[in-house]
Amino acid sequence: MGKRGLSPVIATVLLVLLVLVLSSLIFLWARGFISEQIDKFGRPIDVLCNTVDFSVERVETVSGEDALEVVNNGDIDIYHLDVKMFDEKGNSEINKFKFNIDAGKSTRGEITLRMSDNTRPKEITVYPALIGTVHGKSTNRVFTCGDVGQTIIL
Repeated sequence: MGKRGLSPVIATVLLVLLVLVLSSLIFLWARGFISEQIDKFGRPIDVLCNTVDFSVERVETVSGEDALEVVNNGDIDIYHLDVKMFDEKGNSEINKFKFNIDAGKSTRGEITLRMSDNTRPKEITVYPALIGTVHGKSTNRVFTCGDVGQTIIL
């Protein structure tokens, strides 16, 4: 006959290597679905988002520019605000309102309420962003509370 095949030992080693490579690929792929847990005051930061209490009002300045006046009524410091702007066609863009708003304080700052095509948005939604510590590490991360927004129609 003269035909030779793989020995059972080599076939077994190849199968084990194949299983290890496939399981590693699946692990790396699935790891992308699990986000790092960010803590603040020893609790998950997304739980604290429900306790954020703030109010936002658009005011016009003397120079004719837009400004946002933000009052933090809660007891959690707001790191910055993400302002999502919507135009007439439903397109949206996000800008950051980079001011710290300490608990119980208020701030006012100018913000450009213009879309990238230089048109005014039809409405804006303002989301608070908190800063916390990555669980098990000593690094800080910003977390935007996407379910605690306030909408202002312009």
